[in-house]
Amino acid sequence: MLILPKSCFLHVPKTGGSWVKQAITAAGLASTAFSVGNNHHPGLSDCPCPEKFKFAFVRHPLGLYRSYWQFKMTYGWDPHNDLDQLCKANDFSIFVTAVLTQLPGVYSRSLHEFVGAPGHEINYIGRYENLVEDLVHALHLAGENFDAGAIRALPPMNVSDKSAYPAIFTPELEARVLQAEAEAVSRFGY
Repeated sequence: MLILPKSCFLHVPKTGGSWVKQAITAAGLASTAFSVGNNHHPGLSDCPCPEKFKFAFVRHPLGLYRSYWQFKMTYGWDPHNDLDQLCKANDFSIFVTAVLTQLPGVYSRSLHEFVGAPGHEINYIGRYENLVEDLVHALHLAGENFDAGAIRALPPMNVSDKSAYPAIFTPELEARVLQAEAEAVSRFGY
């Protein structure tokens, strides 16, 4: 979570948050990182500034699963993370099948903590797929004073090596993901 002068960025994991943090700095905005204990991704209930404009980003569920798996394949599975321990696999399709079996709808449910429950959302929810312009839009809506050109000029970062860990899946598996994550798909127009 980042606390800015007039707003608060809630970092949903695997939705470009590392880039957003760099973009905010590049745009000339002062910010303070906020975490709770060992949790580097505190949610809405932990936000220390309820009065501020809040924004976050979401991602297509299949893209999120792909990014998560490629990150774990690159940096390792967390022995203290239930999802990692229940679903770790060296093959993307096996990983996704395990997620769908062990924790169906986990992404949709996790979004409640970051963006609020349906009908009780935070001020702005952007999309990873339009991250640059949605960040600029969120900061404008929040009334922040920043350099939009610096955000638009910042290259991508923290991108997984898709060639080392190709996330191959069938249309049937994609359909199963969309069904399991129907809440996020419907709620955010995916």
